[in-house]
Amino acid sequence: MPKNNKIIGNFGERLAVNYLEGMNFKIIRKNYKCIFGEIDLIAVAGNEIVFTEVKTRTNLNYGYPIEAVTRGKLKRIKETSQYFLINNGILENKNYNFRFDVISIVISEELTDAILSEKDIDIIDISKLRNGIDYNLEHLNSI
Repeated sequence: MPKNNKIIGNFGERLAVNYLEGMNFKIIRKNYKCIFGEIDLIAVAGNEIVFTEVKTRTNLNYGYPIEAVTRGKLKRIKETSQYFLINNGILENKNYNFRFDVISIVISEELTDAILSEKDIDIIDISKLRNGIDYNLEHLNSI
């Protein structure tokens, strides 16, 4: 993955964390990896666990970010989530509901330039950057 894509991807994941925390979710794992694949964010609120894929793009030349989540990717997310639930003893707990989401983020060209020009991405105040960011949350349980 080119360096700029990694920077933009990390920035998008930080935006997604802020978004979920603003919706009263607690992030319990970031970039969870196992033999089946990776899940960007695992969050919990009350009795609901949400497995979230974050897709960030700086333009729509290749379509909307959510269009990058193929059936194959969704299958890997589901297998990875099952592995996580089993290995953490959560699957036996019938008190939890599970959901698969995609947070799709499109960042404006101006904001992309600002992100890439920063030497330390952490100095950007995300709360001041709402303009130039388009969020879209999709629930994937029906796929």
